Order: sequence, then C-alpha cells, then structure tokens
Amino acid sequence: MDLRYWQSFLKDKVTEYLKNGFLVSLQAPTGSGKTLFSILVSFQVKPKVLYVVRTHNEFYPVYREIRKLNKTYSFIIGKSSACPFVSGDVDPEDIKCSSCEIYNSAKITVDESPFAFIKKIKKDGVEKGYCPYYSLLGSIEDSDLVLITYPYLFLPYLRESLDINIEDFAVIIDEAHNLDYLNDLQERKLNQNIIQLAKNKVKNSEVIKILDKLEVEIRKSVFSDDKYILMDNYPKLTEDELDILKDEYELEREEAVKQKKISRIYLGNILKFYTSLSEAKVFSYKGSLVSKPLTSRDMLSILNANTSFILMSGTLPPIEYMKKIMGIERRMIYIDVEKEVKSKITGNYTCMIATDVTSSYSLRTTEMWKKYASYILKIYHLAEKHILAVFPSYMIMEKIMNLIEVRKFVEKDKTNIEEIMEKTKQGKTIIAGVARGKLTEGVELTMEGKSLISDVILAGIPYPSVDDFLKLKAEQIRKITGENLIDLLISVPAYISVKQAIGRAIRSPEDKANVWLLDKRFDNIMWKTKLRCYNPRKVKL
Repeated sequence: MDLRYWQSFLKDKVTEYLKNGFLVSLQAPTGSGKTLFSILVSFQVKPKVLYVVRTHNEFYPVYREIRKLNKTYSFIIGKSSACPFVSGDVDPEDIKCSSCEIYNSAKITVDESPFAFIKKIKKDGVEKGYCPYYSLLGSIEDSDLVLITYPYLFLPYLRESLDINIEDFAVIIDEAHNLDYLNDLQERKLNQNIIQLAKNKVKNSEVIKILDKLEVEIRKSVFSDDKYILMDNYPKLTEDELDILKDEYELEREEAVKQKKISRIYLGNILKFYTSLSEAKVFSYKGSLVSKPLTSRDMLSILNANTSFILMSGTLPPIEYMKKIMGIERRMIYIDVEKEVKSKITGNYTCMIATDVTSSYSLRTTEMWKKYASYILKIYHLAEKHILAVFPSYMIMEKIMNLIEVRKFVEKDKTNIEEIMEKTKQGKTIIAGVARGKLTEGVELTMEGKSLISDVILAGIPYPSVDDFLKLKAEQIRKITGENLIDLLISVPAYISVKQAIGRAIRSPEDKANVWLLDKRFDNIMWKTKLRCYNPRKVKL
C-alpha cells in the first residue's frame, strides 16, 4: 500500500510507543490520512481494533478505509437506532427488550456499509425473528475492527454490554478534542415541555396530579438565561411520588413493545432526572433544570487502563490540559504531525484581523452588531464560494444575522446537514452557526473531496461563559490538583473552537481559505501563534 510521506515517516515511531505502553496523542489536520494511519499502526500492535467515534455519521470514513485492508469489521449502534419497532427520537431505556418477541440474536456477518447493513437487518430481523441490536453485539467476536460511539467506551454499563476484554484491543478515539465534554452524556434535563409531553400519554389521574404540581413548580423556579445558574432549591418529588411514576413508566414500556410501536416515553426523562441527582449539581439553563457531573474525569479514567490507546484530532488540547483537566495520568506521547515532518500536509488559509469590532461583553451594543453585519455582508460579496460564520452564542448570532438579508442558513437546535445541503444548492450562502455547535463540528460541504467553503468568519471570540457551572468545575479541579486552572478552562476551549471552525474550510491538501478574525482581541501573540497566523492582514470597515 502506498503511504503518504508523513505516514511512512511516523509509522514505526508510533507503533513502538504503543508497544511500550504509551498513550499516543496524534494531532493531524483534516484530510491528512490519519484514519488509515491509526488503523495500520493499531494492527501492528494488537490483532483487534476498537475504533471509537462521536456519532454514527463518522462510521463511513472508517468503513471506507477498512475495506482497503482486507479486514473484517462490525459496528455497534444504540438500541433506539437498531430496533425495528422504534419511530422517532427514543431513549434506549424506553425499550423493554425482555418483553419483545424477537429478543434473541442471530449469527451475522457485516458485509456492507453500516447504514446499508442496519437497514437490511432491521427488515430481516422482523421477518426471521431476531434482534438486530443483540446480533450486532454477537458479531464483535469474529470481527477484526469494531466501530462504536463514545458512550460504549466511556459509560461503564454500556462498555460492559460489549462483553470484551478491552486489553485485547488497540483503541482509536477520533475527534478527541471532544473528550472533556463527555459529562454531557450524563446530562439530564427537565422542563415544562417535557412534563407536558409526558402528561399527553398518561391516563392515570394520580400521575397527572403529580405532573401538574411539578409543572407549576418548574415554571416558578427556572430562568431563561443562556448560562448555567446553580439551583440549591428546585422542585423535588417524594419517594412515593417517584414510585407511582415508575409504575406508570413500566406500563408504558410494556405496552409500547406489545404494540410494536415504540416512541419516546417522557416519563422516563423525568425519572432519569431525579435518579441522577446524587452524583450531579442542578442548574437552571435556558428555561430548563439541568443536572450533570462537573467534569468528565471519572469517565476518562478508562484511558489510564493498561490498554493501547490512540487519541486523534486536528485540534487536540495541549498536554497540560489533558493531564490536569482531563485526568490522564499514564505515560503519554504528544505527536503533532506537521511539527514532526516540518511541513504543511493539508490545505492553507490566509488570516485577516478586524481591529474595530469585538464581542467583549462590555461593548455589546446595537451599533456593534450593525458593524459585524456590515463586515459579513462585505465578505459575502467578496467570497468565491460559501461562507461559514461562527458566533460565540445563539444570542449574538441572532442579533447580527437578523440584520442580514442575503441568502443565509442559520443554525437551530434541530438543524441537520441535509437542510444545509439543500440550501447551498441554491447558490452562495452564509452558513451561520455557534461555536461548539453542530455546524462547526459536523458540516462537511465538499465536492470531489474539496471544500465548498472559501471563507470562514469568526464573529467574536467564543470564550465559554464564566457561569456557575464553570466556576464549580474549576473549584473541583482545584481540589484535585491544588491549582487554579480557570484560565486554562477558558482559553483552551476557545482556541479549539476557532481551529475547528477553520477546519471546516480545509478538507483536502488543495484547499485554500480566507479566515476573517472579527475581533480586535485576536491581535495578540497568543492567538496568532495558536492559529499560525503569523503575519495577518489587519482590516477596518
């Protein structure tokens, strides 16, 4: 197999580190070939590979590479995606498998792409009487490479469901810049809408009475602010009330399987919120009560196990962050591919810094938003292709994009990539999204492997909000490390978000893009160094 120069140059070095018990952190830009590289070196170390991605959408590139290597593969998706009786967005715990008539597995061999294969076995499972989910679990034993998503590695109960000895595998974790947000997997939310949807399915008057009371108390207690506010006093349920809700929930689960029509059971959301409280703080956030752990350290402790791990990303956090914030204690080698080979291995970009605008909190005015809108319109008319505009928050995005009347697509809570593709077919489009949102992490607008985005706009610096959640997280980490690391918790997520946004326009070695840094705070040595914008052009309206 023909390898790129950097792959040949680093292959033996990375293999040796893995064999000697190091965790390898590999930073390589998008389109550089790190997926194939990581698989090749992993098979040099162990006979089986576990490839871990954030979402199901990231399965296909791995499938494409594994086909080149004459290796067998399988994949695991959640019950809600595998069950043939599910409709819509369902929590896996809503599915009562033990009551299902096809609750048994069949021996299967995965011989197609993941999405084509799951479509086939969902149909076959109903016709032949086997469960696609448990059959996929059974296929792990005979597969050289197994594709899973984050929950199946980092949530202990799901990892145990794989029934494997993880030390028998080399483990590749892709998009590893997301690992500090694993605590989002354990986030539980409660709001008036969830309670109302739960009531719509309930006929038991006692349950309705409990939910009516809870809805009134929630309405009185939450705030609409777009930041986390610690809640010491929030609506509680008694043990008796929880038992009544549990009984009703079990009846709904049983009936859904019996009818072979499984949809989300919102009573489950309420129960999970209240059963999560022993391990999490409770906050108000955008009209909801939210509970989640302050850090991801407990889930990330698996990385300290005696297993061969490769963490990969185009924008890895620095090693200090990985050790002190994420809690990685084992021996680790940090390899930045472009520094190792002393050359660029993917496309390039030109930086411009606007020195007359800022999203700094004290200077957020109507006039500032108008100035940002003028910049974005000017860039739109100059751009050759589509424009990705990234904002620090939904509020700022709304204020600015409401002033812009050209063709645009503005990210919403339920935005999907298909909607963007349809919009951009109409002509040059401003694609507006928030930092750390769906568009800056997932959008892949390409044709024949090359990016269709020519310009990236950073409309302000996406520093995380210094709210109650961040302060409590910093305090918990201070108790563990003895250091005040709040500056690290603010700066690292911000520059990773900026680099991720830029990466949307650089999808191949041939891509070139214009990067517009619209905030005067970018004009300092730290930002120029982190973004490798050593000689940016300064602009003003």
